[in-house]
Amino acid sequence: MPSVHLPFTRMGEAVVQQEIAESVHASSSLRRTGFWLLWANAVSVSMVMSADRFTFEWLVGETLDESDSASGWVLFALGAPVVCFVLLAGAMADRHDRKRILLLTQFGGAIALALSAAAVWTDVINVPITVVLAIMFGTVMAFGQPVRSSLLPSIVPKEQLMHAIVVMTIGANVAMIGGPLLAGGLIEVSGVGMAFAAQACFFLLGVVLVSRLQVPSLPPVNRSVRLRTEVMEGLRFTWQHPRLRALFFLLAVGGGLMFGSAVALLPKIARDEFGRSADDSGLLFALMGAGMIATSIGLIRHRQRITRRGLVFMLGMVAGTSNQIVQGFVPSYLWLAVLMFLWGASGGFYMNINQTLIQELTPREKMGRVMSLTSLTQGGLVPLGALVASALAGAIGPQRAMSIFGVVSLSCVLVTLAIAKELRQQA
Repeated sequence: MPSVHLPFTRMGEAVVQQEIAESVHASSSLRRTGFWLLWANAVSVSMVMSADRFTFEWLVGETLDESDSASGWVLFALGAPVVCFVLLAGAMADRHDRKRILLLTQFGGAIALALSAAAVWTDVINVPITVVLAIMFGTVMAFGQPVRSSLLPSIVPKEQLMHAIVVMTIGANVAMIGGPLLAGGLIEVSGVGMAFAAQACFFLLGVVLVSRLQVPSLPPVNRSVRLRTEVMEGLRFTWQHPRLRALFFLLAVGGGLMFGSAVALLPKIARDEFGRSADDSGLLFALMGAGMIATSIGLIRHRQRITRRGLVFMLGMVAGTSNQIVQGFVPSYLWLAVLMFLWGASGGFYMNINQTLIQELTPREKMGRVMSLTSLTQGGLVPLGALVASALAGAIGPQRAMSIFGVVSLSCVLVTLAIAKELRQQA
């Protein structure tokens, strides 16, 4: 028996040791760049963004005791500036000082959140003021996200790009766990104002990190060309690229139909259907983030074995949209929590593979404009989906609304899986 199994044991140990060595080598390569400063800044921003949507929804639905439609409008106000300005921000990221843009947006975010805390503490907060504050914060995010996303291929070698993106995703999902938990805990102990104040502090931390980051110079650009012309050039390039076109359609499904409905409906399901508190609602998003982390760790170790990443990406979305349908039928908070972890696990493929493919398929000189489309589909469409989901929840209930969004999402993914041959075959 030992003579039969020992060679296989040694072979398995060798494989594990090789994977560990590759991971250590990749991390060492990243350490010699500015990656970890960018990573820490991105994590702090992700912490705020995950906490902020939750905090605004709880402020309107619980503190102000307003209707589902009011919550939907506030969440829409968070994303409306992204829809309006993010493409312009992407063009600016391809021609202006990216470090300066990052610093300005960090300060702007801190100011918007500090004003939100002050409005709550002085008891002047109401729905119109909340909408104005949400627009301010959304505008800051619209100009900051494309710059932050476009920097990664500039500071990381191409052969380490997927490793870097997966590590970024792990950090973002740790933030997704920590953000709602932090916001929910602070709301329970000290109220919504303290939750906003803590988020402002995270933005100030980001200022320190960005100030130490060495940002590579941009390639020479023709500054006489109007920004609108460059925006249209980026849109034209993406539309004419079959694989990018399919990727961005599925990103729109994920942002508008899946995550948009999650932001609007999960707190309502936890609060209204199962009678849970703010920290229990935050735990649902934390479990989603934990599932994404689990998948991301697996991708770090086994990414070289995935030969058809486009197909894996789409199959992960099939699993995620099917999960969303089931969420409308679970009888208890515990079952919903289990589904959130599994939803995050399928989302790990969605988050990591789509970003890797987009950045590999995009020339460096167009990176800011293409990544602004990523921000538009992932961020700008979230509040629009949240607005529709909130209105639908007011008519038929949050769980039924979640299932309907899942059915529409699954239909879109299956059609794309059938017709997007180039993306299915993407290595």
